[in-house]
Amino acid sequence: MELPFEVGALYNRQKQIHGVFGGQQQGGISTPKEHPLVIAFSGEAGVSHVYHDFWDDDEVFHYFGEGQVGDMKYVAGNRAIGEHVKDGKTLVVFQMMGKGRPYRYLGRFMCQSSYVRPGTPDREGQPRSAIVFRLKSLEASLGLAASDTDQAEIDAATDDVSATSAWRETEVRTKQRLFRERLIGVEKGCRLTGIEDLRFLRASHIKPWAVSTHSERVDGENGLLLAPHADLLFDRGWISFSSSGRVLVSSALPTDVKNRLGLNLDASLRCGVFSPKQLSFLEFHRDVIFDRRHPHRTFQSIDPRISDLPA
Repeated sequence: MELPFEVGALYNRQKQIHGVFGGQQQGGISTPKEHPLVIAFSGEAGVSHVYHDFWDDDEVFHYFGEGQVGDMKYVAGNRAIGEHVKDGKTLVVFQMMGKGRPYRYLGRFMCQSSYVRPGTPDREGQPRSAIVFRLKSLEASLGLAASDTDQAEIDAATDDVSATSAWRETEVRTKQRLFRERLIGVEKGCRLTGIEDLRFLRASHIKPWAVSTHSERVDGENGLLLAPHADLLFDRGWISFSSSGRVLVSSALPTDVKNRLGLNLDASLRCGVFSPKQLSFLEFHRDVIFDRRHPHRTFQSIDPRISDLPA
């Protein structure tokens, strides 16, 4: 089924989604009558009801079904997701960006299975059984590029001619993709430009891939969504962020370059609130990456905390 959506782009729900295909304009699951389509919306609503859709280590997206009070039932929208392959319908997922905001298109998915998660609070805070669907993305990517240093890791794995090169390339690409999938659940857009369209952003590790543990490499909270020029500045230590969310600018950044970047790098600028885990990673970035004056030094030589790094 041909769809007028591009992965990573933003769309108005009423005009560009339901205005084209119809379907219920409220709720988390929409089933247009005139089109073989099931539309699932993930994000803010679920969080407000004390549960959160998430990506597991196998890149499977766990999507909580609909039903705000009492046990969820395998009917209506929930059945539509679970049976979409049998019914010959395409399943697509959009990410909610906030009340009154556009929705980000995450692409086509296939429901692999479902399970019941007991003890999940309903809208009134009472425990109930929730239906959770295991969804596998059918898209090649999220439309989100890797940062320069992360891409270098991918390129190095691709260029490796050792016996384990194929395995390493697959592992690096899989982990990089999982990181991006988890990152978009943490960050909505670039904190410096306000851009939220993934096609124009990069997924940047706060603590670099090369010095992160295996779990840190795929942790969405070890990342930021940044516009390409902001990513370059952050990646190379020209800028960072304080624990209070203020942008920090290296005194070594040439004034002429700073003035021509088109970014608001005023020291008084607050760039939002960071999670506790993000703050921990940002502390590392400020201590080890930010304001690097000696380009030839290694991570190990400037920070004794780095040891037993993963390959």
